[in-house]
Formats: sequence, structure tokens, C-alpha cells
Amino acid sequence: MKSKITLLAVLLSFAINAQIKLPRLISDGMILQRDTKVNIWGWASPNEKVELEFNRKTYKATTAQDGKWTIQIPSQKAGGPYEMTLKASNTIVLKNILFGDVWLCSGQSNMELPMDRLKDKYKEEIAKSANTNIRQFLVPDEYYFEKERNDFSSGSWIEANPINVLQFTGVGYFFASEIYEKYKIPIGLINSALGGSPAESWISEEGIKKFPEYYQEYLKFKDGKLEKQIDENDRKVSSEWYKLLNNTDIGVKNKWANSAETSDWNEMQIRVIGLTENSEKQTVQFGLRKSLY
Repeated sequence: MKSKITLLAVLLSFAINAQIKLPRLISDGMILQRDTKVNIWGWASPNEKVELEFNRKTYKATTAQDGKWTIQIPSQKAGGPYEMTLKASNTIVLKNILFGDVWLCSGQSNMELPMDRLKDKYKEEIAKSANTNIRQFLVPDEYYFEKERNDFSSGSWIEANPINVLQFTGVGYFFASEIYEKYKIPIGLINSALGGSPAESWISEEGIKKFPEYYQEYLKFKDGKLEKQIDENDRKVSSEWYKLLNNTDIGVKNKWANSAETSDWNEMQIRVIGLTENSEKQTVQFGLRKSLY
């Protein structure tokens, strides 16, 4: 009986491993680059036959010994939506695919800044943002120095609407909106920005070897131990800081948050001189209350 159970487990494991697996970028709702050949890739068992059906044509590939496969489809004009079916020991149907222009939104905090933090200023634009032809894939912010990954741990294509757009890069969204308005071509944004990241952190391992100082710094992080140590220290420092704050802050002690009575606070006037949209100098007065704290 035990041998039968073991054999069944082996066969089940083989069946699972044999199935087609796709990277998160190749998924429902994706936007692919128009007017150029496009690679569709993934994994399955070694030497497995993979078929891709798209736009009434069938394309075939055989996986390599490492299980990887790639199928190239011909250049397509902008448009959609399309469906794409992949078959091996299992079948995957990808829906709502568009062809258009795909842009990588990379950099630091200026690019990373999400629409959610701009909602007070751009309420009207957010309310009118529904557009299935503008989509974003958000790359998760994760550190991993051991080796290059084949895929992301999370991520999916989402289309612009008043809810989803709050996750979009602000710069990327307004760029996409303006480009779409002008050319009426689907726009895909791959949001891979990380605030505060140094330029050298975006260089490949091979490329960073040309800069010995940075390469040695990279090697310190490669086994993950230093990264773990830094994370633990950061959590400790943060915990101690909040502990000190909660024990000494007069507002916390007196529970000001529960009784924000400001009737006895002094008032002051602030005069701000600046330029309006018409470049006219104006003086704006703000009535502010002065805290006793």
C-alpha cells in the first residue's frame, strides 16, 4: 500500500511540474508592444511540446532541458482585445489582450509617487480616469541579491479607473493619458520605480563588475545575511523610537486625539506672496491656530 501511495505522489508531482507555467507579466489584461515581433515565454517539463493559438494561427515550441520555452509571434497592429490559448499537459486561456505601446516607468520617488498621494489635487482627473486602454503592471519592491529571478512574486495588469488608478505612478499615468488622447493607441505601463534607490543598484551583476567598489558592496549582500541583519536592526530602532515617543509625548499622555479642544488656542495670520496662474503677484492670507504644545 505504501508503495502505491508513493507512486501516486510521484505521478501527481510529475503532472504538476509538467503543466505550463507563465510569468506574471504574461497574463490576462496584458498590453503587448505593437509593430514588432513579440516573445511569449514560460516553463513546463523538459522536452514538452507547447502550442500557442492566437488570432487563428498556431505556433509551436519544445521546452529545453531546464523547462524553459519561448514562442515568437509576428508583429501586430495596435488594437484588441484578443485571446491567447496555450496548450501542453494543461490549457491556459489569456483574455483581454491589447497591442499598443509599452513603457517602462523606472527611477526613484518622482516616478514611484502614486496617484493615491495626488488625489487631493487631481480629484477631477481621477474621477474621469476610466479607460480600459490604459493599464499598469506594478513590479513589487523586493530585495533579492542571491541570483536573478525568473519571475515576480506578485503583480497583475490593471486598467485605469477611479479605484485602480490610485495605484498608478502619477507621472506615468498623466503621460499615458496625454499620449492616448493624442494617438488613441493602448498604453501599457510597467511600473518598476523604487524611491531612494541608487543608480548602481539597477546595474546587472556582470555590469557592476566593472566598478570594483560597488561590486564588493554587492557581494556583502549576496548571501542574504547582511540584508537580514539590517532589517532586524531597522525594526529594533523603529520599535525603540515609537516606545520612547509613546512614553514621553505629551499629546499621547493627555490623549489629545480623543479631545481636540482648540477654543483656547491663540490665532495668528500668515501672509504668503506668490504668483497665480496668470503670473500676477497676489497676497494670500491664511488664518491658522497656534498650538500650545
